[in-house]
Amino acid sequence: MDFENEKAKRTYKRVPMTRMYTNLVEGKGNFLIRRGTECNELIFDGNHNVYATENKNFPSNKIFLFNLVSRDVKKFLKTNPFVELPPKKDVTHYSYTYDLEEGSLTGTDLDHAYWRIAYSKGYISKKTYNYGLDDTAKPLRLATLSVLGREKVFEKWENGEYLESITIKQKDEQLRMVYADIRYSCFYMMYELSILLGKDFFCWKTDCIYYRNSNKNRKIVQDYFDERKMLWKQLVYDDKDRSLEVDY
Repeated sequence: MDFENEKAKRTYKRVPMTRMYTNLVEGKGNFLIRRGTECNELIFDGNHNVYATENKNFPSNKIFLFNLVSRDVKKFLKTNPFVELPPKKDVTHYSYTYDLEEGSLTGTDLDHAYWRIAYSKGYISKKTYNYGLDDTAKPLRLATLSVLGREKVFEKWENGEYLESITIKQKDEQLRMVYADIRYSCFYMMYELSILLGKDFFCWKTDCIYYRNSNKNRKIVQDYFDERKMLWKQLVYDDKDRSLEVDY
């Protein structure tokens, strides 16, 4: 039996894996199995079935996004093989000299930051980007990026019995760098804005930056994000001033 992952025909299933797994065990079949939080996988007889899990954060009708993202990124890397990482900055950073007694605080929060960065950098196509914009797909789209280049370990079963664990997909450092680039790019934008805001900067938390509320400061932040084709919403108590989609 050929267990090569890349040679198996991949099919996405909206049903649980339990029934097929049970049939293979009781039928003393030869197969590979991998259980994950985002999806489950079975490889047998030249088939590679990807099943939705019971995790409601990963809608079964969107599981195919894993394949689309992987395909898009690999296609991009064929013509752009060198991934240059921005300087690494913290996920969260506070200014301990900020005067909380002066003025009021506001924040600008990026919409689907990692997903948007992946698109703006060309890692994923417009079609893939649009598929992932469904609000129910937020955890899923993050997962499709975070698993890029990860090592894949499956359980190997022969004649219906567990034999051993094997690695069928080695860690891909180039793909891991793509995910690092997406994350680091987000944090570096926050860092650059903290410099532009100076003493009016309070903190950033992943994809949201907080600062002293003024028309000047809002313009600095909003113009910065607009120039980079990022989407955002302005946080002012219960009010939200949402940016417009930039078509390019």
